[in-house]
Formats: sequence, C-alpha cells, structure tokens
Amino acid sequence: MATKSWRGRRVVSISNLKGGVGKSTTTMMLADALSLKHNARVVVVDLDPQANVSQMLLSYRGLQTARNTGITLTDWVESLSQSSQTEFFTYASPGVSGLHELNPKSLPQYAKDSGELSLVPATPELRFAELEFDHNSFQTGNPAAPTARMIDCLDRGVKSFKGSVDLVLFDCPPAFSTLAQAALSISDAIISPTLEEPLGAWSLKAFRDFGLDKTLRVWDPERHRVLFTRVSRKGALDERREVRNNIVQAGFHVLPVAVKDSSYAHRWVQKPAPESRKRYASKYGPVRRSVTELGDEVAVFLGKLSVRGELKNGQ
Repeated sequence: MATKSWRGRRVVSISNLKGGVGKSTTTMMLADALSLKHNARVVVVDLDPQANVSQMLLSYRGLQTARNTGITLTDWVESLSQSSQTEFFTYASPGVSGLHELNPKSLPQYAKDSGELSLVPATPELRFAELEFDHNSFQTGNPAAPTARMIDCLDRGVKSFKGSVDLVLFDCPPAFSTLAQAALSISDAIISPTLEEPLGAWSLKAFRDFGLDKTLRVWDPERHRVLFTRVSRKGALDERREVRNNIVQAGFHVLPVAVKDSSYAHRWVQKPAPESRKRYASKYGPVRRSVTELGDEVAVFLGKLSVRGELKNGQ
C-alpha cells in the first residue's frame, strides 16, 4: 500500500460540461483508489442535483437518512441564504466507503494511518437552493456577485476541515452552475472525463475556451488532465486516434490510463444499504487494475502540485 505523494490538502474538481461521460463514476473510482491504495483521507462533495455519487456511496436509503436529518449540501447552501454559516465538516457523512478493507471493524488496531472516505451529499432540491442563493446574492450591475460570494463561502467551507482531510473531490454537474464555477475556481486541479469521439473533443474544447478560460479565467494546462472513459470497442481505430490527437494538439494533457470496460459500471453502484460493503477486487472486477492505475497516476499528478495552479521545480 502506497503513502500519498502530496502534503497538505488538495482540492480537485471532476468536471466537463458534457453529460454521460462518467464524472460521478470517476469521482467514486478516485475516492476508492486513493483512500484504499494511498491512505488518503478523502471527502467527496456532490455538486450535482442528480445525486448520483451520493447514492453510489451512501445507498438510496442512506441518502434519505442524510436528507431527513439535514446533513446534505442542499442544507449547507440553504444556510448561506439564512446566515453566514460556512463550516462544511458538520454536513459531511463520515465512513461512507463501501469497501470492506476500509471497514473500521476489520482494520487492525495499528492501522491508524489508513484512508478514510466521507461525503457531503446532494439532493434534487440542491438546484432550487442554488437559485435562492443567487437571488439573495444578486447585485445590480454586478452579475458575477453570486459566484464571487459562493467562491468565498466554498473556499472557507473547505478550509473548515483544517488538517483532517487530504483530498476534496468535487463531483460537478454537467452545467456551469454557481457551485460548479466556485469549485473550479478554488480547485488545485481539474480532471475531465471525456468520451473517445469527435463530440467529446468538441465539448471539451468548449468547456475550456468558454468556461475555464473566458468566464472564470482559471485555465492552466498544467493543472488540468483529461481521462478517457467508456472507450468504445467499436468504430474506426483511425477516427479514435484522430480524436486523441486533436485533444493533445489543442493543448490538453491526457492521463495514460483509460477506463475501457464501462459495461461493468452497474456492479460498482450496487449498494443496497448504508452498511453494505464489498472488497475492492469484487467491486471493480475486471477493471480493478485500471482503477488502481488511475489512482496511482492522479496521486503522482497531485504530488507535483505545490500551490494552486503551480508546479514544483517547473515540472
């Protein structure tokens, strides 16, 4: 088992404006691989009202419990409209890993440095809470006021974890919502799952040009990585190579590993109850090696990051 290759807390957004590219699945894979294989204390923050990664990690029943007890991102956003509340840790559900290896009851007593996985879950009401926040933060003549305020709140919210967290993963929606813009603005790195097809390349460029660069002005190729997911076994090989070449020539850095066998994804999301657990090898089956390699590559990437948007020694 490797030790995490970075110091301090890293904040990473899993984001792409195109839907159906595997953002939530990628978030879960990274959370599992980095917490189990690299001993990282990970917090997943679900920014998508579809709440896919929330159900993957908590189960449907677990998400309903969080919803009923008011421990969700929706409740946090609502608190911002009512007061100056920004602390995040009170809205995080701890111990949500569905991996048997990270079950506290199965860990040896000496395993004090083992990884952990927590979640700030989303609910379908999140979008309405965001709209209320935008309305309350509106300033005449300053259309960016809601985003600027959310950036400050989210940044302070993440910092409320202090030294108890090694990695925050934002699972962004396929939209440029206020929360998504704030997450991208405060992230040390961005990972964009992308389909190996011409439309995927076009969407990625649009996300970079109009979102990260023109709107947020946070585009930095050294802190952005592309991950090919759901790589098709069909279609012309030349066409798929051309897509990859176009993305590289457009200035993107591509992670070497690709998660090809998405047909097994239905196994990964089966968590019938909050206490349900599987072993890592059983959960990911034939793609477990790819998931482990993905975690290893991202760990190396994060290890090169010193401060937001900068690399050590000019690497």
